[in-house]
Amino acid sequence: MRQYEDLQRKLEIAQGNLASYQSTRDQFQLEIAQNNVPWKVISPAEVNPIPVEPRLGRGLLQGLLLGVVAGGGVALVRDRLDHVFHTPGEVREDLKVPLLGHIPYISFFEGVRRDKRFLLADLDAQQTGMAGYQRFTYQEAFRNLYTSLRFLNSDRPVKSVAVSSSVPSEGKSLLIVLLAKTLSELGKRVLLVDADMRQPQVHHRLGLNNLSGLSNLLTEEGSDWRSLLQTLPDHTSWQVLTAGRRVPDPPRLLSSARMGQLVQDIAASGAYDLILYDTPPALGLADASLLAENLDGILLVVGLNKVDRQLPQQAIDRIRSAGAPLLGVVTNARSATGEKSSIYGYSKYGYGSYTDGASALDPSTAYNYYNSDSDAEAVEAKGVATILPSKENRKRWKKALKNWLRG
Repeated sequence: MRQYEDLQRKLEIAQGNLASYQSTRDQFQLEIAQNNVPWKVISPAEVNPIPVEPRLGRGLLQGLLLGVVAGGGVALVRDRLDHVFHTPGEVREDLKVPLLGHIPYISFFEGVRRDKRFLLADLDAQQTGMAGYQRFTYQEAFRNLYTSLRFLNSDRPVKSVAVSSSVPSEGKSLLIVLLAKTLSELGKRVLLVDADMRQPQVHHRLGLNNLSGLSNLLTEEGSDWRSLLQTLPDHTSWQVLTAGRRVPDPPRLLSSARMGQLVQDIAASGAYDLILYDTPPALGLADASLLAENLDGILLVVGLNKVDRQLPQQAIDRIRSAGAPLLGVVTNARSATGEKSSIYGYSKYGYGSYTDGASALDPSTAYNYYNSDSDAEAVEAKGVATILPSKENRKRWKKALKNWLRG
C-alpha cells in the first residue's frame, strides 16, 4: 500500500514537470518564430462608412412609432380622467344647442352659496381697479345674454324664462340674480320668481324675507300675487317673488292649473319686460320641466370645470322629452384658470382663437380694448421676450400653428 502511494506521488510530480516543460517549449518556439520570421501586413484595416448599429432610418421610424403610441396613450388616459367642459366652445360643439352667453369667473362671488350672502351695496360700490373690471365684466356678459334672448324669436318676444342646471352648485341662482340686476340697471322692468321650493336661494342672495311667496299663492285661496311682491332697494324696476314656505310636493304645485294661470296672469299684466323663474336642477327632478311647459322657454346653465360632460346632454334630453322649449345654454366659469395677466383666466383679447366663435362672448375683450392705454399688464412682449418659453408665447405659438394648419 505504501509503495502504491509512493508511486502515485511520483506520477503526479512527473505530470507536473511534463506540463511545465511543454509550456516552456511552446514559449521558446513562439520567441524563435518572432525573431526568425518577419510579420507582414497583408491588407490595411478599413472602416465601413455605413454603420452597422445604430441604423438612423430604423431608429427614426421606431422613435416615430413609439411617440405616436405614447401620445395616443397619454391622450386616452387624459380623456378618461377629464370629464368636464373647459371652454364655451366645447359646450357648443358637444351639445349642439345655441350658446346664448358666457359668464366669466368673478372672484367677488367666491363662496356666495356656502356663506349664503349677497350684498348689493358692496357690488354696486365696485367702480375702479380690479372691482371696476369685475363689474364691467359681469354687466357686459349679462347684457350679451339678454341681447341673445331678444333675438331668439322675432315674431313673439321671449318674456317668461326659466333658468335651470344639470346638478346643484353650477351657479344658476347667482346667475339669475345678476341677470335681473343688470337688466334693472338698463331700465328694464324685471320680475324674479323663486320657483325652487325645495332649496330656495334667491332670498339669501338679496337679503329678503321668505315668510310668504310662491307656495302661498299656490296653496292658499284668494291670494293676490301683486301683494306678495318685494321691490329691491335702489332698484325700483326690479321686483321679487320669493319661494315662500316649503311644501311636501313641489312638482304637484308647479304642474297645477293654478300655477299655469299664475304664469299667464303675470305675463299678461304687461308690467314686466322679462320674467325670470329660478328652478331646481333638471336631472332627477321634474320641477323645471313642468314649469317650463307654461313659459316661453328654459335656459340651461353649464358650469365649466364643474359638471360631467354627460350630465348636460342628459338634462337636455330630459327637458325635450318633457316637451319644454329649450332656448339654449349659458356657460358659467366656476374657477380662475389660465394666464396670471388676465383676471378671469383669459388672454388679452379673449380665450382661444376667434375662429371658434365662443370668444365673441367674452366681455374682457371689449374691456381690454377700451382700456389698452392704462392697462400696464396688456403690454405686448417685444424683442427677445417673444422667443422665450412662457405661457403667453406658448399660447401665441399654438394659435399661429392652428392658423397655419387651417391654411
